[in-house]
Amino acid sequence: MERFVKDLVLTGLTENEAKVYLLLLKKPLTATRIAKIVGVNRSNVYGIISTLVQKGCVREIDGKVKTIVAINPRIAFNSMKITLRMRIKLMDKLAEELFPYYEAETQKTQKELIKIIHSHGAIIETLEKLEKDAQSEVLAFSKPPYLMDVGNLETLNITQRSSAKRGVRYKAIHQIEPDNIENFIKRLEYFQAIGEEVYVTESLPMKLFIFDGEIAVFTMENQESNLSNFTFTSFENTDLAKTFTQIFDLYLSKSITLEEFIKTNKSQEDE
Repeated sequence: MERFVKDLVLTGLTENEAKVYLLLLKKPLTATRIAKIVGVNRSNVYGIISTLVQKGCVREIDGKVKTIVAINPRIAFNSMKITLRMRIKLMDKLAEELFPYYEAETQKTQKELIKIIHSHGAIIETLEKLEKDAQSEVLAFSKPPYLMDVGNLETLNITQRSSAKRGVRYKAIHQIEPDNIENFIKRLEYFQAIGEEVYVTESLPMKLFIFDGEIAVFTMENQESNLSNFTFTSFENTDLAKTFTQIFDLYLSKSITLEEFIKTNKSQEDE
């Protein structure tokens, strides 16, 4: 009979439940006798018997001493199969009802995956969508070559104008264009006029945008200064966004305001 123990365990019984059931198939026994033969504590035997009763494998016969009797295997396993079919039906039902929760969480998790953007049009579309969705703050490093036509201020950064009106705070550090100072100042004055906090520095390591302290988008570029060589990498990950914010703050501490830059530039021209 021992060879059936493993098979019974596969049907859902524990090893001790299987041993007790096999023992009772030979003849009815009391709990005390079962405990002694199987080698388990008497207190544990009552739990095993109770579970076997629930599973339809045994029944108790009251008398001077309560006796435990095995149920006919054909009847017992038929009862277990009915229970199993009900459990399978319930699992199928739960699989459908719980899937939307998994799907929502999966979509949330997938947002943290890296997004690599190569196309010039896709880069602009992505940045404009992020500006539209921004809720509180956008930080940026701005340096040439530019994605947009910076010579046409009427069409420049329309989404920034719109979100700034909603109260989104824009703060940007711009890399100086020594060979284009007049237009450079004019463009920065425009950004300042639409609400951006404008800062100036001599050199920036990359193009960078940080949205609401949660999303970081930055460029990885080849040595050639050409937009076709740009790869924009987007991370929707708060830890990484915090790291880039620290880099932003480091460069901010070494930058000057637009007014300071204009004043310094005017002094140099007068010399």
